[in-house]
Amino acid sequence: MADLKLYADSTWMSPWAFHALVALEEKGLSYELEAVPMPIPPATKAKLVEHAVFGKVPVLLHRHAEGDRWIAESLAISEYLAESFPFPDHPRLFPADLGARARARQILSFCRTTMFGLREDRPTASVFGRPVDKPLSARGKADADELLRIAAAFIKPGQSLFGDWCIADADFTLLLMRLIANQDPVPQPIVDYALAQWDRKSVRRYLSHMPTMT
Repeated sequence: MADLKLYADSTWMSPWAFHALVALEEKGLSYELEAVPMPIPPATKAKLVEHAVFGKVPVLLHRHAEGDRWIAESLAISEYLAESFPFPDHPRLFPADLGARARARQILSFCRTTMFGLREDRPTASVFGRPVDKPLSARGKADADELLRIAAAFIKPGQSLFGDWCIADADFTLLLMRLIANQDPVPQPIVDYALAQWDRKSVRRYLSHMPTMT
């Protein structure tokens, strides 16, 4: 039995399950995976509430010598993995440089607290499933313009956001894929960055769980 277990949304449409699974894969850790039906069955929800306080997924269970640890919220999961399985024994999830690490957390916060118009117009299902056949709303277009402005400031040809890959690349790429997968206009250097990130083994591992669209 693996020491780590990830409870994830069985629809595989959650950006937060994406974040948590990519973090585990990038760390090279063995883990169990339990796909939780949506809506969460009452018995499973009660178990998550009992152990993780928050009755939602993703949740990471770490069977630890000092007792089981249940971690909810995707960013808390990646932070926990980064500190529990540190470099150099395991690959980094966050940049080594303090300033770059702060910038990475800035990007991660941005991905979670903004872009609501874009997320409404281009839901995660339009990235992992079928594209949306409608133009961006005025609010969504304003978000898209701001996203591309920020992307242009951070992205350099042939590089990840902060030199070496970090978990912020995964979340930022998923945000950009809301535009790219729906064939909204995106400058080619940004497309090249996003598609290179999308082809990482960890991301392909997540995408392998996608149900076949018919």
